Amino acid sequence: MLNFVQPKLTFSVRSAAFPKEKTVRLDPDRSYLFGSTHIDVGGCSYYRILFISQLLAQTHNNLLFCDTRLPFLNKAIIPSLASFRLQRACALRDLKWFREVILPAKEMHHFPVTYEIDDILVEEDIPVYNCFRDIFREGKDAIPVYMDGSDAVTVTCAPLADYYSSKFGIPRDKFHVIPNYLPRYFFDSYDEAVILDRIRSQKSRKPRICFSCGMSHFDANRTGAGDDFSGIIDWIIENRHQYEFVFHGGFPPALAKYAADFTRIPVGPFLDYPRVRRAIRADLFIQPLRHSLFNECKSPIKLLESWAEGSPVFVQDLGNYKKIAPDACFDTPDTLDRMVKALFADPGAQLQTIRANYARMKDYWLDNHLNEWLEVLLYPHGR
Repeated sequence: MLNFVQPKLTFSVRSAAFPKEKTVRLDPDRSYLFGSTHIDVGGCSYYRILFISQLLAQTHNNLLFCDTRLPFLNKAIIPSLASFRLQRACALRDLKWFREVILPAKEMHHFPVTYEIDDILVEEDIPVYNCFRDIFREGKDAIPVYMDGSDAVTVTCAPLADYYSSKFGIPRDKFHVIPNYLPRYFFDSYDEAVILDRIRSQKSRKPRICFSCGMSHFDANRTGAGDDFSGIIDWIIENRHQYEFVFHGGFPPALAKYAADFTRIPVGPFLDYPRVRRAIRADLFIQPLRHSLFNECKSPIKLLESWAEGSPVFVQDLGNYKKIAPDACFDTPDTLDRMVKALFADPGAQLQTIRANYARMKDYWLDNHLNEWLEVLLYPHGR
């Protein structure tokens, strides 16, 4: 067995009101081994598991991480775990492993298990236009079992915690809300010289407006139920010659007959995501979202990605977006149209907006919130 010691720490919390004020004191003479499983190698796994592990390991020499794709089968190190995290498990096929491997080890070796989920993964509450909806048919039966067996559940926002607590009767105090934060080393590409050059060049070309999102936002199955772009699709069609619209990731089927009027950039590996966004040189990013329970439980990640790279961004007027940036939210196509025209009419104000948005990132860099995660990793109940 590997020679790791179960943690016996000095733990203190100066204030529960703001994560920055929490402190976790590690014993420098001990090593802590954390295990986790993640569902894929896309953004969800990086935001909620891998970036956290990487930054904590870089920050503390005595923290070690074993992060694997679901399920976690390295039984040799399980007895040495300080804690274990399980991300987005929502299928019945892994319950046997959870019940026969993880839960007995948790009881025998006294380490906490945390279940991590960042979306609604219950088919009946996922919009019918979402092309991945059928994948989560077992979520309603499987997710409550994982949550019940875990010591804590981490989510990205309070509405998502409220949803699962109400849906499955899980005690609300079992949920820990930790927003999506961005690691600076991966997303911080703010360069004012590049930004100024981009703004100046708007005088001699069409402004470039980018929609950066995957196929789950479009009615790819042509259900006829509408999708996240239905509210502004006519605005896009009407303005397709005034602006250069770029679709990064997915493309609305409703625009098929106008496809020649748009620039399309396919989805690629997540680790290439910030570079591709920079290469687009967008003057503005727009993220429309249909008003629904599903979207109200999404984190405002699209704001942060644009702020970090120095690009303006407008988003739908949903609760989690309005909470941190009401000034960037639109409700109707007319409101969006006025916001877009005002942005490009005043280069000076555009620059000031970009600067102000980047300044907001001080509250959303993952580097400033590592103790928030470490507290959950070590003591999910704040013991």
